[in-house]
Amino acid sequence: MTGRIGDEIMIIPRASHEPAREGEIREVRNDPGGVVYRVHWSDTRQESLLAHGPDVVIKHRRRGGPQQATAEQTRWLSRLRHPLERRHTGDVEPRHQAAYERLGERVEEIIAGLGLIKDDFSISAGRIYHFPRVIAVHPGPPLAVDIHILPGQSPENYSAHATAIAYDLGMAEVHVVPLGPTEIRLELLPHDPHAGQSTGGSARK
Repeated sequence: MTGRIGDEIMIIPRASHEPAREGEIREVRNDPGGVVYRVHWSDTRQESLLAHGPDVVIKHRRRGGPQQATAEQTRWLSRLRHPLERRHTGDVEPRHQAAYERLGERVEEIIAGLGLIKDDFSISAGRIYHFPRVIAVHPGPPLAVDIHILPGQSPENYSAHATAIAYDLGMAEVHVVPLGPTEIRLELLPHDPHAGQSTGGSARK
């Protein structure tokens, strides 16, 4: 998934003790060696060039700017956390079902972008790509997505990309739960809206 000007970008650290680095794409170049971004980094407030690679995660910014994106994301999450959320997705009203379907499609898109796909080649059919499939969405809490993984894949393959999946979905964390030899569950944990807020003073006795 190639980035555009204004998109958020993050470098996933290779070592678990290293912090992720985030920034905003200010320019996109199509050099002979591949796509290169000019990034304004949030930690240093400086800009540098970054080549698109497997450790790079792109979060597309919706048209209308960050305020519109935040408002749309809030409405989207509110639909997912409706009072009917404990009912099976097949029983909820159509607009909630549509939200779950969009979530499933987005998760499949992210997984494909992270390279968790397989391909084979035959003379008769040419190159064929195989993709993991979202088979169910559970309103929760926590909100969760069941995935039918490909032969030869393991939950660890997805755990290695959990940070990238969470970032691209706008979630705080993603937990990977094995369900069987061919299925896993991604538990999507949202950011705490009250995190970091102070009480505004000490309690009176």
